[in-house]
Amino acid sequence: MTSLIALALLLPLLALAVLRRPRLLRPALVLAPLPLAALAWVGQGSLSLPAMLFGTGYAVDPDTRPFLLLAGVGWSLAGAYAGRRLGPGLPRFAAFWLLTLAGQAGALLAADIAAFYTGYVLMTLAAYGLVVHSGESRARHAGRVYLTLAFIGEAMVLSGLLLLGARHGNVEFVRLAESLSSADGPASLLLVAGFAVKLGIFPLHVWLPLAHPVAPVPASAVLSGVIVKTGLLGMMRLAPAGGADFDVALAWLGLFTAFYGALAGLGQARLKTVLAYSTISQAGLLLIAFAVWRQAPGTAAASVLGVFVLHHGLNKIALFLAAGGTVGAGWLRGILFALPALALVGVPFSSGALAKSELKRALAEVGWDGVTAGLGLASVATFLLLAHAWRLARQDRERVCPIHVAWPLAVLAGALLPWLWAVGTGEPIGLRTVDVWQGVWPVLVGAVLLALKWRVSPGRWPNVPEGDLLVWAVSLYAVVLRAWRCLRWPALHPLSVRPLRLPDPGPALARLPVIGLGLLLVVAVLFWRLHGP
Repeated sequence: MTSLIALALLLPLLALAVLRRPRLLRPALVLAPLPLAALAWVGQGSLSLPAMLFGTGYAVDPDTRPFLLLAGVGWSLAGAYAGRRLGPGLPRFAAFWLLTLAGQAGALLAADIAAFYTGYVLMTLAAYGLVVHSGESRARHAGRVYLTLAFIGEAMVLSGLLLLGARHGNVEFVRLAESLSSADGPASLLLVAGFAVKLGIFPLHVWLPLAHPVAPVPASAVLSGVIVKTGLLGMMRLAPAGGADFDVALAWLGLFTAFYGALAGLGQARLKTVLAYSTISQAGLLLIAFAVWRQAPGTAAASVLGVFVLHHGLNKIALFLAAGGTVGAGWLRGILFALPALALVGVPFSSGALAKSELKRALAEVGWDGVTAGLGLASVATFLLLAHAWRLARQDRERVCPIHVAWPLAVLAGALLPWLWAVGTGEPIGLRTVDVWQGVWPVLVGAVLLALKWRVSPGRWPNVPEGDLLVWAVSLYAVVLRAWRCLRWPALHPLSVRPLRLPDPGPALARLPVIGLGLLLVVAVLFWRLHGP
């Protein structure tokens, strides 16, 4: 187990040595993530590095196993797609790809605060190269937004970690969960808010609909399907306990995010943007599951997170790979798009039906009946959103290329792995009659609403700009600025208002996250010199 953990951490970095050898690089992109998937099935184990940082350690435990399985399968499938579809730009893309993978592997396997933060920062910064890979102006703008939100999130995460470190030191996560108290409330709030940026929770979601459409297809797949889940794991690791009122507020925020993401996605005209808003909507459901888990970690909520992570991550990877597969060119491509889309809606006997059934049972255990009722309406909104995505996908009939094997494999993984995981963890998988009906009625209601909409107002839904809140905020700022400049009051003449500009990546990279990572590296060197062999 120890050697397999070391291999999972080092293999993405070792693969950087073959960047200039395409024949070796393509299989390296497929093989580098596979040790993570192997660790998910092997079980528990640990790797201790007492001479590094403050005694860094890495481990596999029940909470991380579904995340490891998703990362291993998802990165491997998307890496196979990237190796055959990116062409001459593959080496540059692969460099950021492998660094991002190495950072996520470190964060997923981390057993203490210092190890988690080191991997989390590496993953966050390296993913910038995936967003701006095309070099177009839209990609650079999305990269600036991504970095700005990332720095906001990193600042909150680092502040929360410093508060925890001041009270508990670089404690292992197992001991941290046992020692947290009400005095750690401010740190917990900062950490939940910081990781909510990565997860894509309203109103910190605006980077997703800008970054996903401009990133290459495989990058969008891992950004949406895998990387955002690291925010959820960060919440589970570092903010596992909270008050009942705060957790109820998180659940309602998750439900609002589910509705907002679906409704805002209906106003989009590009497929990948619609899928990005679908990720925001599903992130709201993950936040609900997390809130339930915080209230009752020993119940079905402990397993619903794992099932939900696998269900959403694998099906979203399949949909983003479909976005590069010319869905409108044939009936088989249409089926390969429809299957994961229907799973996200939660139709009976799909992985989505399993995940939502488990979530509703966990909600019933904590008595949050209002949130449970809202989940059915959220499924109706999801059906409308993915029906809109289906219509956009079927319009794509140009640039027909062969179906890449990673696409049907992702569809198959999304359909089977959540069920196999539930069976492997001993969860009951028999769907009751009421569960079947709970999966049917949102589809029926959504179909009726869709028919009425097309009868009353055929054509597109009302337009919503990509980035929604950010675009509206900039527009409002421009209106205020023009009004300010129109004033002729002498008292206001000395005052000036500059146009709103997002920071450039260069200066931004010198800010808090890199400083924090640099401090950790300096401390690691000093500790090694003082206490090493």
